[in-house]
Amino acid sequence: MKVPLPLLLGNALSALLFLLPSYLPAQVTTTTTITLGPGWNAVWLDIDPLFTPAGQEARPASPDDIFSSHLEVITILSPQPLATTAEFFARSPSTLGLASNDGLTSFTQREWQQWNRTPQADDNLAIITGNRPYLIEATASTQVEIEGTVRFYTPEWAPDRFNLIGFALNGSPTFEAFFEASGPRHPTDRIFRLIPTSGNWTVVQDPASETMNSGEAYWIFSQGASNYMGPVAVSFEGDKSGTLNFAGPDDVQTVGDFQLDLEEITFTNLRASGTDATPSLDLIISNGQPGDLSFRTVTPDADSATRTFLPGNLVASTPGPTANPSALTVSGTDEDGNPIELDANTISPRSSTYLTLGAIRNWDTGGTSRTNLYRLSTGAGSIFWLPVTATLNTVQLATETLPEANAANAGLWVGEASVTEVTSFVEDGAPVRKAATPAPIRIILHANPMNDAGNVHLLSQVTLMQTKTADSSVRPEPVLVIERESIPFFEGVQERDGKRVGLRIESVAYDMPRDATVASQSDADPTDSQSDLIDMIVSESTSPSTEWSDGQNSYQTRADVDSAAIDSYLSFRGIRPPTLKENYVSALRCAGAIGAGRTVTTLPGTLVLDGFHRSNPFRHALHQRHGKGPKITREMSIIFDTEQNVPDRLTGVYQEQILGLAKQRVILEGTIKMERVSNVTQLEPAP
Repeated sequence: MKVPLPLLLGNALSALLFLLPSYLPAQVTTTTTITLGPGWNAVWLDIDPLFTPAGQEARPASPDDIFSSHLEVITILSPQPLATTAEFFARSPSTLGLASNDGLTSFTQREWQQWNRTPQADDNLAIITGNRPYLIEATASTQVEIEGTVRFYTPEWAPDRFNLIGFALNGSPTFEAFFEASGPRHPTDRIFRLIPTSGNWTVVQDPASETMNSGEAYWIFSQGASNYMGPVAVSFEGDKSGTLNFAGPDDVQTVGDFQLDLEEITFTNLRASGTDATPSLDLIISNGQPGDLSFRTVTPDADSATRTFLPGNLVASTPGPTANPSALTVSGTDEDGNPIELDANTISPRSSTYLTLGAIRNWDTGGTSRTNLYRLSTGAGSIFWLPVTATLNTVQLATETLPEANAANAGLWVGEASVTEVTSFVEDGAPVRKAATPAPIRIILHANPMNDAGNVHLLSQVTLMQTKTADSSVRPEPVLVIERESIPFFEGVQERDGKRVGLRIESVAYDMPRDATVASQSDADPTDSQSDLIDMIVSESTSPSTEWSDGQNSYQTRADVDSAAIDSYLSFRGIRPPTLKENYVSALRCAGAIGAGRTVTTLPGTLVLDGFHRSNPFRHALHQRHGKGPKITREMSIIFDTEQNVPDRLTGVYQEQILGLAKQRVILEGTIKMERVSNVTQLEPAP
């Protein structure tokens, strides 16, 4: 019997639940300055402050760490982290005057944290974290410089509530100019700002002329759900993790004279009218030498009949804030080699632009990864921190050598990942924190150089056996069996109680996804009168009363049904279809190769636990309210170190992201050690 989400990802949740809040993983750090005036100040802090005691590692900063030398600061208030940016009320913030007794009472309730220079019994604000509002009382003007880490941040709005929230701004846009594109979601007549001298909240009287300040927090009402971040929305793959990551070999393309790993950033101009928006990037700091990691804009060649790209301009490459950051313009040559100039990446109102960036790696020593920290301006008032990371050994340029390179590492590899850093469920912004104790996860990989240039498969179980022989002079051949049905065709490799048995290796951390192909989910005879899952999909799709919006009238016959239809149907169903077959794939194809300086990654959207999967941790087959869980998608990567000192052993970095397990994307990070236990290059049966 399988363990539900095999021990919930091989005890990984034990690391999620027992976290040390006194550590931040090493990242690129920067500094910011907050300016405080006498009285109360509403501050939006977009940096995770760090404090480094003498001779020790950096850790999250406490109010005492930051404000010990700023005696002007006497009180700090902030919503509880689990309260996101809202205080769980829908009444007017004008009733929360900080200077009034009623206001002070409101801010000592359980949804708020506070710190006082003269310690109080109710003090409970232990750590200052980023992307969070703070109400700070000062006796005089002062400036506080804070060092810490940053990430790309998308606002989290509590629906139908006033949210205490702020923004990083380029300039001082008016409230009307900034929020007009949000439509009715954030009405400008329901925005309150703090008056420092009185400590009272007052509604913004003239949104058309009154301006916003970068880093100032306001009470802003959210009419329903919202993800509004400004007049121009920004997104990219993995944006919830806060970092644009160039760490996959699948995107490597030849662009002019460059081998580039490509990623896209999408900009959407939400304004109904007005001027175009032109995004720009400003390099603030890099954790390597200048030029180690650089980026070029890339644009599709409009004159080419095939999908080819042209290299554009080099994005800001000199660290340090500049008055005129790098506009994301592109240039290149046509098919005849003639220089051409292309328009800037401007975004017209109510339209989107896809900006493609190509990473150029120019280092070979001093670590396998580099991170550049940029300030991304949307060209419409808002700006964002954008850490961009690239890994040296993920780009496999010499693809023609992969079979030979992988041949030396072919066979069965078994290892253990040690998860040491995980997403925190209890801190605002869900930062990655160091685990109190490492959580082990067993991983089984198999490399076959004779199949598709050295492909790699992730396995959940494998049995080491050998071919049968009737004469001892004929030596049996070792085999790796991955399906139970194939075991009787071979014999074991060990003697146990007078019988030969196979050696079974299993990973409870990686159960395989369901085989959702049409062939696997069909009856042996699809023409008989017995209904199968494919028939149910056709019946539901063609039913005039169906509530399956994604599939209505899309699958008229069995021939119309494909794997995507099955996936959509399982997502739609609230109860497990009785004809759903419990067939699971035996091996999951991965990208990359095993070996020093190589990377193995699961293919996007393949490592999935559907809502009715046998290992879905939120499903209870016998409970009427829990017959289905959420769809859980996992993305795993292993980055092997470039230097390996022991034969048949590999070390590297383990990374995984999980979607659907929690509200936010769960990130697991750690190290991995793998050992080759068999040189057999073929799986039985072949996947």
